Order: sequence, then C-alpha cells, then structure tokens
Amino acid sequence: MPDFYGTLAQADAYNAARGNASWSAGTEEAKQAALIRASVYVDGMIGQPANGVGCVYVFPGQKAGGYSQPLQWPRKGAIDRFGETIPEDVVPVGIEYATYEGALRELTQPGSLNPDFVPSQVVQREKVGPLETEYAVSKNGTPSVRPVIGAIDSLLYPFLALRCPEPAVFTV
Repeated sequence: MPDFYGTLAQADAYNAARGNASWSAGTEEAKQAALIRASVYVDGMIGQPANGVGCVYVFPGQKAGGYSQPLQWPRKGAIDRFGETIPEDVVPVGIEYATYEGALRELTQPGSLNPDFVPSQVVQREKVGPLETEYAVSKNGTPSVRPVIGAIDSLLYPFLALRCPEPAVFTV
C-alpha cells in the first residue's frame, strides 16, 4: 500500500500543467513527504464539522482493504454525490488532485495543512495603545485550526457525504 494518494510523477505533471514553479524546485524526498502530509489532510476530512447542527463529513462506503488499510481510499460500496458507483479498486482522480493541491502547500510551508493548536494561547482581544482588535472565534470560543482551502474542498466535494445523527429518545 502506498503512503500517499497518486504518484510523484503524476504530482509533477499536475503541478507543471498549472505552472506551480515552487513544486519543481523541491527535492524528490521533500515532495514525497509533502504528498504524505497532504494525504493525511485529505483523509482528515472525515469527521470534520459540516454546516448544520451536529453533522460531519464522511467518505461513502468502507475501506476496500478493511481496518488495516492505512489510507481511506480505495473504498468498497462508495457512491459519489452524483450517484455514480466508484469501483473498489479505484482512488478517484479528485482525491489524487486534492492531494497534489495540498502537497504543494505542504512543500512550500510544511505543517500548514495541520498546524498545532493550543486553545489557551488563543488571543480573542488585543489592545495596543489606543487601538483595540477583536478576533473572530467560533461560537464555543475555540477557532478552527484546520485551514479552509477552496481548491481542495471543491475537488473533494463529490466524495464527501453528510452524516447527521438522528434524534433519539433513550429510556432507562
């Protein structure tokens, strides 16, 4: 099993076609490391909060190789948002392209996709002399540390499903 989605050669071609010169400046080892970190980011979309109360994103189906499969793709029983069945031996091109987009960011700024976060160090309001700035934070007071990257989100959109818990009543 590979440690990342796609191949280094495909990532090189993808970035060359888009004129991403900073990608070609990286060493092979640095590019592979960036692809691994980007794959972790793509797989990390599972469980991310979605717009809606208590809903999260999931990939459809199940890992084709079961629990021991390191990456989330390929998957069996997966159907995209447009109703097309995704063969269980295929990693969709959109997943690979999202990885290449993330890898470019990771190559130029390692750790940018999954930065460390210490809630106690969040500055909500800062005053310097007569100037005061209040920063946007989420409703619960903790900002999201995960960056929102439109290019990656657009590529992953067809492969993400919403899972919302159903209302339940428990009796004891």
